[in-house]
Amino acid sequence: MSDTPPPSPARADADLVISPGRLQAFSDGVIAIASTLLILDVHRPSRDEPVWSALRHEWPALGSYVVTFLVIGIAWIHHHNMFHRVARVDRTLLFLNLGLLATISFLPLPTATLGEHLTRQNAPDAAVFYALSMALSSAWFTAFWHHLTRHPELMHEAARGTAAQARRQSLLGPVGYLAAALVALVSPVGALVVSGLIVLYFIVGRRNPASRTGPESLPADAQEG
Repeated sequence: MSDTPPPSPARADADLVISPGRLQAFSDGVIAIASTLLILDVHRPSRDEPVWSALRHEWPALGSYVVTFLVIGIAWIHHHNMFHRVARVDRTLLFLNLGLLATISFLPLPTATLGEHLTRQNAPDAAVFYALSMALSSAWFTAFWHHLTRHPELMHEAARGTAAQARRQSLLGPVGYLAAALVALVSPVGALVVSGLIVLYFIVGRRNPASRTGPESLPADAQEG
């Protein structure tokens, strides 16, 4: 019986590579948990409370929940859109993705804080905290696209020309939420409205992001692999 030859260093390195699909699957799980946790801080009407009156008093928590859920949903859509263009994941992309997931997992805290304080004395502080958290979560996409712009070899060949434009477009998120943080100093409710308008733009102000997430959205040579 002959001995099996040891794998070559190149093959060993290839076996350690995390594919874009595996990274997406892990990210999907984390994002799903984070979005589910958001609703836990919205209090249901107790047995002795009038339902509609109790829900009306929960409008700050409900408003914060809706905006943040949509933010996470849009992040999930754009995450898929981006990684459909990625052919190979390097170490930097892995750590950028961990940073994004850590920030998204953190969002239930500023969301609950804003919902609790939006109609109280410390509302400006809560709204600034919320807007800055949103700015940080969206800034990861700018970092992703910046890295892909500098390393186009990580992308499918047909998609390499899209990285620079995507980086420019991604700046709207962090810049917009920083503007919301400034608005929060004057009007905490206004800051939540600004955050909602940013989300609305990403939903209807650009070409439907869901239409860009399938493999059919790329040219034929970028769909391979």
